[in-house]
Amino acid sequence: MTIEPTVSAPAVSTPAEVALRDLATADSLLLALDFDGVLAPLQDDPSTSRMVPQSAAAVEALASLPRTRVALVSGRDIATLRRLSEPPDSVWLIGSHGAEAELGDSAAHGDGSSVMRSPELTRAEAEMLAAIDAHLDAFEHSLPNAERTLRANAAARATGASEPARAGGSDSTVRAASTGGTSDFLIERKPYSRTVHTRGLAPEAAAALHEHATDVVAEFPDIRVIEGHDITELAVKQATKGDGIRLLARASRPTALGCLGDDVTDEDSFAALDELTEARVLEAGLTVKVGSAQTRASWRIADPAAVAELLGRLVRERREHVGTDHG
Repeated sequence: MTIEPTVSAPAVSTPAEVALRDLATADSLLLALDFDGVLAPLQDDPSTSRMVPQSAAAVEALASLPRTRVALVSGRDIATLRRLSEPPDSVWLIGSHGAEAELGDSAAHGDGSSVMRSPELTRAEAEMLAAIDAHLDAFEHSLPNAERTLRANAAARATGASEPARAGGSDSTVRAASTGGTSDFLIERKPYSRTVHTRGLAPEAAAALHEHATDVVAEFPDIRVIEGHDITELAVKQATKGDGIRLLARASRPTALGCLGDDVTDEDSFAALDELTEARVLEAGLTVKVGSAQTRASWRIADPAAVAELLGRLVRERREHVGTDHG
């Protein structure tokens, strides 16, 4: 269950104003970063998302420092996240809102093996996913007076799916094509969920699509509805980004943890970090919201460009504290 934001107070700060001292001087630092909307600007076509170059350089620099761990925590499935972000080998990945994990053999789990988690669907989950597909397919084929199209080929590129686009024929049928028009909607098929992207749709069309998509929950109440920036996601796993943060903390055992996110699901990460700090599992924690949405985070910065500047500053301050010698 995604935690609703409880605080909306922090004003927008400049990257120079955010208090980084506890992270920069930590004996052991874990930095957990969302991808879309944080490291990479949001895109109409999610398959085109890429890190801001300055953020990519900062991630690489931080990942190379001693006693410093970087993790990407995303709603993307791990295969797509790795392909789009192109992270250094030492960066850990949490995907599918916490359902998937790919941690290296340096994780502190006792037996020297890597932590890799990509659970199989249960029979019930597979049935729910099939029901979601059938439900969304019905909407694709019954949208009245549709001039919009479904960018199925773009979705396949984004997720690695092999299902071809299907052509429709009448004005009352959504045509499946990769036109990239501003009135398109797109279904992103992930291992444990389906995400409906409505960026570019008229508000009434987006609302109708959201209402239709979530109707499937009436028949399958265990489906988790995740709402975010111009997306409605229907998930059959109940993991959250907060679960991912807890796994990262157990595996890396940091003394300080910083977390940056822009969307509703990142509130689960912020809540988990707050819990770990309150329980004194961590000596220090920092939560940063990117953008204007309500949040429980302590700090807020404007956009991915501000993230790039903030990470560059952390590189400089962390490097001053720990140096570059791993030996």
